[in-house]
Amino acid sequence: MRTLVWLLVVGLVALVAIVLSQLGALDPLKNGALTVASPLERGLRSAASPAADFLDNTTNRQDLEEENRLLRQQIEELTAEIASLKESQLTAADLAGLAEVEKGRPDDRFLVARVIARDPSNLKERLAIDRGSSDGVAEGMVVMSQGQSLVGVISKVLDDFAWVTLITDPNSNVNAMVLESRAQGVVSGSLHGGLSMDLIPQDAKVEPGNTVATSSLGGNFPQALLIGQVAAVQGESQDVFKKAEVEPAASLSRLENVLVLTSFVATRLTSP
Repeated sequence: MRTLVWLLVVGLVALVAIVLSQLGALDPLKNGALTVASPLERGLRSAASPAADFLDNTTNRQDLEEENRLLRQQIEELTAEIASLKESQLTAADLAGLAEVEKGRPDDRFLVARVIARDPSNLKERLAIDRGSSDGVAEGMVVMSQGQSLVGVISKVLDDFAWVTLITDPNSNVNAMVLESRAQGVVSGSLHGGLSMDLIPQDAKVEPGNTVATSSLGGNFPQALLIGQVAAVQGESQDVFKKAEVEPAASLSRLENVLVLTSFVATRLTSP
């Protein structure tokens, strides 16, 4: 019974509220409620604003960091691609120069080899190439640069690679001549990596700028392979021989590809 009465009261109140709302009688009450709630709403909004800004800034920072990461990755990939293209161009130019040597010496046979290592010690001027006995490389073979200049000789051979002793090695000796005067001498290496031409007759005309090339004496090298240019001449008039400092024609410290002259066989001369 009480429940029924309670329901009737609630329904009557609701009906009265609806009627009053339709008639506009409750508008003052609504406005009052809004007036009371508005400051509270603004306060809550102001209090929540820093947190919202922090979340927005955090999201934006994460987006920027991801964007920067992608940009750095793209730059790295482009830089690597450019470096690869440059290396390909340089290698192609180097190989083209070696091909010109082959064209200029049609009677000779060459094997293109890549420099893969250098002697780590300061006592020997040697480098390793990626050709060995399996490619037909043998000790004593002459090694040349793309400028048709002398680099050295094969001094040790293994199956897949070989060591080249450069002409600047202290143990290297090459019979040579000055092309302008035909003066003969011996070009030797040194501990500091330079070249000198010794045993030049005192009366021979040798001047800075003269060209030094191999001679056929001794049978170890083909004739007229370029060695370098005379940089300076030493010796007094009373000396039996004079000496010349020689600048190598090949950039021996920057070699990347070389030619092994496989058609030339060194002749080992013996004393009579």
